[in-house]
Amino acid sequence: MADWQNNLDSFFTQTNEENTTREVTPLERFIRDVAIPAFNEIRTQMEKHGRELTVRQTVSSVTAQVHYNGNEELSYRLHERLFPNGPLPYAEVRFRERKGLKILRVESMLRSGQPDYRIEDLKKEEVIKSFLDHYMRAVKPG
Repeated sequence: MADWQNNLDSFFTQTNEENTTREVTPLERFIRDVAIPAFNEIRTQMEKHGRELTVRQTVSSVTAQVHYNGNEELSYRLHERLFPNGPLPYAEVRFRERKGLKILRVESMLRSGQPDYRIEDLKKEEVIKSFLDHYMRAVKPG
């Protein structure tokens, strides 16, 4: 019966080794190095205006949600879509319209035009601009 302890130790050792040798994907790098810093800068400014911005990250996406007085104003999620040049992030934006009665979802790329760029070309300022463009179109201050 003592073998279960060795089996459990072996399981965790193997799992930890797999996690340390796994290669970081371009999307994970983009989320870590570009999107999260962009959302942190946005958070600082939103807090000045009474908004709360929360960020949730997974391996395949990152979501920034803006709340005001306990209500969600906007959800902005960056996913990955595959193009001939490679993977690129795109935004899935969710917000309410008609005093909260209707939920709208839109998708958009971070850059307009042809997706002839690489994920490594995207900058923090582009994430900020995309987020703010969607936020200012969707949310009416009040």
